[in-house]
Amino acid sequence: MKKTAIVAYVASAMLAGWAQAQGGGAVPAPGPASASGLEITAEKFEVDQKTGWTTASGNVMIRTGERELKADRVRLHQAKGDVQARGNVVIRQSGFGSWAGDYVEYNYKTGKGLTGTGLFDAGVFRVSAHEVTRRDDGRYDIRNAAVTTCTNAPGHHHWRMTGDVRYKDNDYIEVYNAVPWLFGVPFAYLPYWFRDIDTHYGFRLVPGYTSKWGAYLLGGYVYNVYDSPHGKGPKLDATTHVDYRTRRGVAVGQNVYWDLKEAGHGKLETYYAWDQDPPDDGDDMNWMSDMDDERYRVRLFHEADLSPRDQFILRGTVNSDSEVTHDFFDREDRGESVPMNFVSLEHREHTWAAGTVVSGPLNDFYSGVSRLPEGWLNVVPQPVFGTGLNYESQTRAGYLNRDAARYERALPEYMYYPGSWADYNLVRVDTAHRVTCPMKFGDVLSVVPRAGYRGTYYSETERDNDVFRHSAELGVEASVRGTSDWNNGYRHVVEPYLDYSYQPTHYDTKDGKVYGYDRFDRSIEWFDQFGMDGAWLPYDWHGVRPGVRNLLQTRDEKNRMRTVFEWDVYGGVQFDSEGPLNEEGLRMAGTKMVYSPTKKVDIKALGEWDTENDTFAYADLSAFYKLTEKFRFGGGYLGRDHRLYDYEVSPVEEWNRVKENLGYAGFTHDINETWSWSTYVRYDLRNNDLDEVGGYVQYSLDCLVFQLRTAYVNSYDRIDGTERDNDFRVAIMMWLKAQNKTPDDEWLTW
Repeated sequence: MKKTAIVAYVASAMLAGWAQAQGGGAVPAPGPASASGLEITAEKFEVDQKTGWTTASGNVMIRTGERELKADRVRLHQAKGDVQARGNVVIRQSGFGSWAGDYVEYNYKTGKGLTGTGLFDAGVFRVSAHEVTRRDDGRYDIRNAAVTTCTNAPGHHHWRMTGDVRYKDNDYIEVYNAVPWLFGVPFAYLPYWFRDIDTHYGFRLVPGYTSKWGAYLLGGYVYNVYDSPHGKGPKLDATTHVDYRTRRGVAVGQNVYWDLKEAGHGKLETYYAWDQDPPDDGDDMNWMSDMDDERYRVRLFHEADLSPRDQFILRGTVNSDSEVTHDFFDREDRGESVPMNFVSLEHREHTWAAGTVVSGPLNDFYSGVSRLPEGWLNVVPQPVFGTGLNYESQTRAGYLNRDAARYERALPEYMYYPGSWADYNLVRVDTAHRVTCPMKFGDVLSVVPRAGYRGTYYSETERDNDVFRHSAELGVEASVRGTSDWNNGYRHVVEPYLDYSYQPTHYDTKDGKVYGYDRFDRSIEWFDQFGMDGAWLPYDWHGVRPGVRNLLQTRDEKNRMRTVFEWDVYGGVQFDSEGPLNEEGLRMAGTKMVYSPTKKVDIKALGEWDTENDTFAYADLSAFYKLTEKFRFGGGYLGRDHRLYDYEVSPVEEWNRVKENLGYAGFTHDINETWSWSTYVRYDLRNNDLDEVGGYVQYSLDCLVFQLRTAYVNSYDRIDGTERDNDFRVAIMMWLKAQNKTPDDEWLTW
């Protein structure tokens, strides 16, 4: 029979409210009647004037906006507001959830409803139930339900949670008397289980083994504390940790995360461990603070954009001892062995920026500089009254305190790091002003002469008080740029450049030696000695920095110029040897290369040659290649061999020079949709010894991902002579595939 289409206000008044669903949920929530039109198509319509029921049958389709209902048969009662749908019922709402079953009835005026056996989607979750009742407030009570993210047939789900369910549209699922099942086997009982639709909240369990911990089980529960009913209101989440390690004992932690919208976001992390085996034997006495069996860590972070031009950041970490991050938070220890602690407030305008910072170590077993406080004002380059000149400046002032790391039980030469001399404080005021005159001749030659002055006040030095440092600068930077367009669509750009600088520096002190805190007072790394990055050197310098840049460019799919190959060759030539460099002439030659012909290839090389010592002071080589979307591999080399520059020479020679040679490689291979694996290795070329090797094997189902991770970290000796034992690690991880969690490649993130 030919389908009939009816578009009527009567039907609209009866059913438009049917699909007022507010979330990703089950039966889209009924609501008040609406005057908006809707469309009903069916093969047959029957109207009973006496009872007030209208019956549509045969491939019934009801549409309103982005919502639709399909069924074999639908009965509507305008006066009462009742809707009954039967036979292959499917209710969908674009961008939200859907429900499928054999029967549904509800009242679009009151919002109450009841469904029979069916299956509905709630975000990434699928819920099957024998009976569903909808309340006035939009919540659903579901009896004898099963919750899962698996997409295979019911009865064959890889995991599910059974019990009595309460569901809130686009919000949460909670299960009472919950029984979790894994591969058809129940393995626990939970009086209550909660999960938000975004799968952010819930339990976290990671079992494993390491030589340092023994067998372990790391457990956590992520939950919401407060969520404002207003979309732009504050939100407070939390995580409770309970960990057990057979060698170390029990540890607990409580983390709180807040999002205050305009007032910023942040977190407070606390961790407390009753350590059964703290590293307190005599072999580890150097470079290690005293520690008790009860160990802890507290971290606080908050960041807020107070206005479009004002930013506030607070960050702090307090540890019970010097080894707690190494023993319990190894990944964080690798990335930040000395915690960063600071409070800063910054204001920015178009032509200037200013701010203040309070920073420094909060534990005395860490070395570092404290700023108590320090303020700064920067004026960005800007024109001077239409003269063609540009002016810029940097000024900072504050009370600075430097402390060495103290280890009470260490041998005398290791009692302080980097030395007992590294303990001084003073008031420092530094101001630098520069005028430049950019000139361009045609489209080829660019010349930028500059002149400037820098003055620094120190309230104390090694032998004097109230010392001033005066430094002048005269220089010019010139570059020539040429381009060549090739017939194959490529463009070659070559840019030879030369930077000449003369910086006489005078200290009105007896021996010209002032305390060093940062790059305003001393060089920190090898590269800092030559002013290659435009920073003002804190000592006499007279020389040139020549170089040549090469660019090979082509157009991408959006017709934008993209750099395929970049190559920069540069050097540092000293005319006078009044600074810390011992020789005149070429003192440093370097090169930087980046090659990325496609999105699949990324090759980088950086090397700087120390001409006086005939060695690479710094080298960083890496190459990564994505052979296919499923196979990625690469590796690299890191090498350093140069002095570490400081106010004084440490009595421990190894602390005055860095020598590292490290090679690394690895790959990640997704064999198919089910299996993938990865491995990585790091090798210490200086000692000709393995540093670390590891990897994982991953098995993926339609809804679950299992991953077995292993790693071996070789033993090594620290500079102070103490030995770190080797560590063998195994971890088993499981997560919901719907969480879209992609583990980092270990060899890319170490």
